[in-house]
Amino acid sequence: MNKVFIALTAAVSLFVGAIVGAFFIQTGAKQIMILEHKSPYDYNKTVDTIVSRINTHQDWKVISVIDQGEEIRKGGGADVGKVAIIKYCNSKYAGEMLSADERKKMAVSMPISIAVYEKSSGECVVSVSNGVVMSKIYGGKTEEIIENVSREVEDILGFMAFKFTRF
Repeated sequence: MNKVFIALTAAVSLFVGAIVGAFFIQTGAKQIMILEHKSPYDYNKTVDTIVSRINTHQDWKVISVIDQGEEIRKGGGADVGKVAIIKYCNSKYAGEMLSADERKKMAVSMPISIAVYEKSSGECVVSVSNGVVMSKIYGGKTEEIIENVSREVEDILGFMAFKFTRF
């Protein structure tokens, strides 16, 4: 009887722990994979500042600025307000990443994107993928390249005192 009770208690504890753990992993992942940071500027000045900082940062170049709000409206979608997607690249890092066949799959994440949008409250927010966390998933040379890119992205977004999460 005592062994059955212990086994049952252990099984229930394991099950509850797995459910609670999965919940925290899912909730935590949402918070660390894509980072939001409030801009000190309004929407237009934020977009202009980021574009300027990218284009004046050594080896970086803005590929395009997509007015996502306008594209959605033109396609018949709802008015989502001011939303811009800034696509940018560093040819040195891109070449390094794509030079090996096992890393070519990373092209799906290139060029890099920064989103700038205005929330319904009127605040301007910038969001980016958390390269530091992403780098840990891949490891090896991919991790090294992504971490180098992340340091430079922090510098580009320095006007907002932006920092990636590091553990």
